[in-house]
Amino acid sequence: MTKRLAKPSLSHPFGNDSLGRCLFSRVIAGARYSLGSGLIVVVVSSVVGVCIGLFSGYFGGLIDELFMRVTDVFFAFPDIVLAMALAGIMGPGTTTMIFALSTTTWMRYARVVRAIALKTKQRDYVKAAKLFQVSGIRIIFHHILPPAIPAVWAMITLGMAKAILAVSALGFLGFGVSPPSPEWGTLLLDGKDYILSAPHMAFFPGMVIFVTVFTLNILGDRLAQSRLFMTERYDS
Repeated sequence: MTKRLAKPSLSHPFGNDSLGRCLFSRVIAGARYSLGSGLIVVVVSSVVGVCIGLFSGYFGGLIDELFMRVTDVFFAFPDIVLAMALAGIMGPGTTTMIFALSTTTWMRYARVVRAIALKTKQRDYVKAAKLFQVSGIRIIFHHILPPAIPAVWAMITLGMAKAILAVSALGFLGFGVSPPSPEWGTLLLDGKDYILSAPHMAFFPGMVIFVTVFTLNILGDRLAQSRLFMTERYDS
């Protein structure tokens, strides 16, 4: 407690929090919650969205109509508002937060992959596979999925940045990881009461979130640009 709210120093680069704990160590430890939760959200939502997009785009008809109407319903609500509603109903916690965010982020993957599937299934090699009575599942995963992978990778990178922001936002609002877990949003919540007397408590967690999200967005933009090259290769 002697180092309570101590300013940044060589021994404690981010300073100390209200209980005298090293803020740098807590930010590093909090990466497990923020990055880990964001990664799980992206993996779950991308797998669900890609599968729905593939089946919807390839089979069409009633399946496509059903999936797209469900997608429209989810698109009608802002992601964070719907996630807060689900977290409020189920109660705060890591599992609840991951479920809520995964439930509200799969639609973009489904829409993009569906569009690619609708285009790819008109290719000659897909029509030839149908003539040889290749199963629909095999066609989907061996011929329809590969052209969609570059777009999915770009969306995963950008989705990871958005997921980290959402995880931090839910933590800051009290719907995410419960204290004293050092999740980045929770650290911001702890620091808001000391914004004038000890601004470093909120500044450094916020800066870490900013740098992480900015880096992932830049990487996502690069992948999106490379996707154009990959798409041209599959189209040729």
